[in-house]
Amino acid sequence: MDQPAANAGKNWLPDFTITDGTGTPPGPGFTMSRDDARSMLKLARQAREQFSDMRAASLSLLRLVAPADDVASNAYQAKLLGNESASGAFGAGIANVHRLHAYANELVLKLEEALGITANSEETAAESVQNAASGKDATGFAG
Repeated sequence: MDQPAANAGKNWLPDFTITDGTGTPPGPGFTMSRDDARSMLKLARQAREQFSDMRAASLSLLRLVAPADDVASNAYQAKLLGNESASGAFGAGIANVHRLHAYANELVLKLEEALGITANSEETAAESVQNAASGKDATGFAG
């Protein structure tokens, strides 16, 4: 399915429709069998878990210090870290990992919704705590 660039924005992922193999429902979005959707959900959960692990590991990159206090070392470190603005090479990589995690998470949520799977409240709470700890998507009184 081709999607024009003009429609690629915040709401890029249309709704999923799960069928039993009889007919095609009307409307935009993806249509797939229940077995295909369960298989895709399993892969999406694995990807989300891997991106979550990558997020935790990638934050250590921002704690690097220059090997020496000289102009060349400090300039190189600034290019890597971006002078605490996360605009350097490592900061851009970490931002990309956060985007990939958000993508996989949205895919999992859409598939679970289409399959009628409700999220476990402990899993949802753990995700909220992790997001609050990372400073991303902070919500509530502390966010």
